Amino acid sequence: MTWIDLQPEGPTSFLLPLVPNLCVGPPDRLFMFGGVGLGASLRALEAVTGRPAVWATAQYESYARPEETVRFDVSERVRGNQVSQARVTATVGSREILTVVAALGQRDRPERGQWTLAPRVPPPDDCPPRPLWPGRHPDDLHGRIEVRIARGGMHRPSRGGGLAPDGNVVMWARPDTALLGPDHPIDAAFVAVVADYVPSGIGPALGRDAGGNSLDNSIRFHRMVATRWLLCDIQIHGVAHGFAHGRMHIFAETGELIATASQSLILRLWD
Repeated sequence: MTWIDLQPEGPTSFLLPLVPNLCVGPPDRLFMFGGVGLGASLRALEAVTGRPAVWATAQYESYARPEETVRFDVSERVRGNQVSQARVTATVGSREILTVVAALGQRDRPERGQWTLAPRVPPPDDCPPRPLWPGRHPDDLHGRIEVRIARGGMHRPSRGGGLAPDGNVVMWARPDTALLGPDHPIDAAFVAVVADYVPSGIGPALGRDAGGNSLDNSIRFHRMVATRWLLCDIQIHGVAHGFAHGRMHIFAETGELIATASQSLILRLWD
């Protein structure tokens, strides 16, 4: 059993009943975290095709709320000898919530290399935990993910304010062992959830209390490896015309690159 409890309904359809720990937002207006939608879609895609994800992108269209049930329908559009091209449509009733397109597969080739390197930062035990927002829903998604800040800050501006010189935040993340147990998997679905923390770098980059609502979330998997923590290197590229753009490189504790992710967002200012 995993925290994102995706339930098969048929050969190509799955249901996800929404509870607060899959959601974020003000306590009276919680909505499904975008990374949960992408993570559930990846789980559905891999179950239907029998192949691991190589690349996926989600376009977010509407909100799903607690006590609603999201239906994920998978369509394998092309099945080659080693690669599948597939699509997921997630709906609540007749309302479309998100659409995911993806490629899945694995090829038995010996070539290997990695040129995107993990930043040098202190280990998780030497990094402070992120502060959680006062007044948040006590059982929202943020309580399911343990985050430690290795460089920079999250969401809020650094002391003194003003634009940051580099727009860079580095954090460690893992499933909260106190709530989910020590053996909760760090799989493609959990990586997708963590990848949706790119907006947390906007506030520190701008020197404002700021964030964003995701328009999309694209993720590319290099290689899944066993790890206790994910090292997440967030880079905000730019903010203009009410939108923000950024990326995240995600590494295992060993420095092995697991995935890269990128997003465009609607800028939100809370100060």
